[in-house]
Amino acid sequence: MQTVASALAGSLHNAGIDTIFGLPGGETVEFLDAIRRRDIRFILTHHETAAVFMADAWSRVTGRPGVCLTTLGPGAANAVAGLSHAYLDRSPILIITAQKPDTLLPAYTHQVLDLHALYRPITKASIKLDAGNVLSAAQYALHLVQSERPGPVHLQLSNEDAGEPVAENPPPAVKPSQPAASTTTAAAIDRARSILARAHRPLILAGLGLEPERPYAALHALAEAARAPVAVTPKAKGALPDNHALSAGTVGLTRTDPIYTLIDEADCLIAVGFDVVELVKPWKHPAPLIWAATWPNHDPVISAAVEIVGSLPDALTALAQGPFNVAPDWGSARVASFHNATRPQPLPEPAPGRLLPQTVLAALRRYAPADAFLAVDVGSHKIFSSLQWPAFMSNRFLVSNGLSCMGYALPAAIGAALAAPGTHALCLTGDAGLAMTLGELGVLSRCDLPVTVIVLNDGAIDLIRSHQRRVGKPVYATEFAPPDFTHIAKAFGLPAQRVSDEAQLEAALQDQLARTRPALIEVMLDPASYPTTPS
Repeated sequence: MQTVASALAGSLHNAGIDTIFGLPGGETVEFLDAIRRRDIRFILTHHETAAVFMADAWSRVTGRPGVCLTTLGPGAANAVAGLSHAYLDRSPILIITAQKPDTLLPAYTHQVLDLHALYRPITKASIKLDAGNVLSAAQYALHLVQSERPGPVHLQLSNEDAGEPVAENPPPAVKPSQPAASTTTAAAIDRARSILARAHRPLILAGLGLEPERPYAALHALAEAARAPVAVTPKAKGALPDNHALSAGTVGLTRTDPIYTLIDEADCLIAVGFDVVELVKPWKHPAPLIWAATWPNHDPVISAAVEIVGSLPDALTALAQGPFNVAPDWGSARVASFHNATRPQPLPEPAPGRLLPQTVLAALRRYAPADAFLAVDVGSHKIFSSLQWPAFMSNRFLVSNGLSCMGYALPAAIGAALAAPGTHALCLTGDAGLAMTLGELGVLSRCDLPVTVIVLNDGAIDLIRSHQRRVGKPVYATEFAPPDFTHIAKAFGLPAQRVSDEAQLEAALQDQLARTRPALIEVMLDPASYPTTPS
C-alpha cells in the first residue's frame, strides 16, 4: 500500500533529491520513516532556519531544489527567517511542515498556527497535502520552485494524513522545469542589437538570475565580443572569473561601491539575470537597458528599452553576433585603468595582538584551493569580502544578500560541503553571527566535513557600531564579551586554535587546508580598516 508519506518521499527521490535538512517532531514520524525507506539522507540540524540555509547552499551547488523538514507550530515558525532568505534570494527551497489534522481543528489550538497565512508572503505557494492530491501537488511543487523566478514552496502534511493510503491516480509526468515561455522575438533581438550597435561603452550587469541555467560560457562570449566590462552582484561572483580582463567588480553592497563609477560611464547596459533585490542603492540609470532573464521584468519593474524573457544561453549567443562599435578606450583598457585608480590605500597598523581584515582575506585566498567555497556571514566582513574576494569559479561564493540574514555562513558552508564531497569550504563569520549558530558545529563534527570556520573576533556587531560612529552617536548596545570559541569548538570535538598575528594565521591555514577534517580558527581582529569603518 502506498501511503501519502511514501508517495511524497517517492516524488522527491524521483526528482533526484537525496538529502533533506531539518529538525523533526512527533508529527513527522510517518514521513521520516518514508524517506528512510527511500535511502534519502536526513541531516539533523539544531535550528530550522539553519536547515533552510544548508538546503539553500546545497541547491546552489547541485542545481536541484533544496528540501527541509520541520514540525508544526514552533518548528515551522523558526524557519521563517530562512524562508524569507530563500524568497528574497530567489532560492528553490521546498519546505515540508507538519500540522494537526483537520479532525482536531478548529477547537484544538495547542501549537497550531495558520501556516498558510504565515508562509504566504514568503513563498510562491503554500499547499496542504492529503490522500487526494499528494502526487499531483508534489509534482507541481517541484516544478514551481524552479520555474520562472525561483523561490520557496511550502507543503503541509499532518502525521495522520501521512499514514493514509493514496486515493489519487498518478498524474501525467511533468518535464523538468524549463525557463519561462519565451517572449523573445526576432524583432526584440534586432532592437537589442541595434542598441548595442550604437553603443560605445556597453556594460554587462550579471545577477542571481543566472541560476538555474548557468549560461556562463555564453556570458563570457558576449562580454568578449562586445568588449563589455562585467559588473556582478554578490550572488553572481565568479560568473566571470575575477582574473578576467573584463571583470570590473561587485555592485550592491553600499551606495558608494567603487564600481558605480564605471556603471555611470556606460551608455548601454545589458542586464543578465539582474535583480535589484541585491542592491542597497535604489536603481536608476539613464542609459538604455537590455533586459535578459528567465522571468518577466516585474516586482519591481525596472526601465528597459528591450525585454528578452526565456533561454539565457540562446539570448546571449544571439546578442554576441553584434555588430559592435566600442570606443577604443573602453573594454579591458578601461577596466584596467579603473582597477588602478581604485587600488586600496595604505593600511593602518593593527592594534597589538590583532589582525586586519585585509590580512585575513589575503591569506585565505593565498592558501585556499581555487575551487574552495567561501560562505560569508552578514556584517562588515560581508561587505568587505563581497567587494574584495577574488572569485575564480561560479557558485563558490555563498552569501545571504537579498535578505542579508546573520547566521548564514556556517550552515551554508555545511550545505555546500555536503553537496560537493571532498571540496573544501571556508566559513567566514563574525563572533555575533557564529553565536547565533553554535549548535551547527555539532552537525559539522558529526558529518566530518572539510569545513574551516574562520571566526572574526572583534567583540562587536561592528557594522552597526560603525554606523553609530559615522552619525556621531555614542557606541551603545553593539559591543559584547564574546566567549572563547576555541573551547566551544573543542567541546564539539573539533580542532581549534586562536591566532593573533599573520604567521600564526598562515600556519593554521596551511595545516588545516592540507587536511579533509573540520576545524575552527578564531582570529583576533582589528576592524579599523574595513571600508565601512568611519575614518
